[in-house]
Amino acid sequence: MKKDVRVREQMFGMISLWQQSGLTQKYFCEQHAICYHVFHYWYKCFRTAQLVVKDEGFIPLKIEPSIAINTTCAQVELLLTDGKRLSFYQPVTSDYLKALIS
Repeated sequence: MKKDVRVREQMFGMISLWQQSGLTQKYFCEQHAICYHVFHYWYKCFRTAQLVVKDEGFIPLKIEPSIAINTTCAQVELLLTDGKRLSFYQPVTSDYLKALIS
């Protein structure tokens, strides 16, 4: 198993070198004594691995409320002089508000 991982890392490294070289796949393989069909197989694996990494951008999120909160209307709303609003859907202390606007 460790050998498979090493070979994969080595071939993916060679693919990265090829991408930076600007050479054709065939010429790169000739220069590095790699069989073209083997390189092509690993390049296909490399592309598949890249697609899998890109698809992992989102993870499932499960939210379980600890207490029932009415989220449809704000409990505290602060209107600033520049027209912006700060809405709080949970109770906040006056000290917190003072610290926030100072």
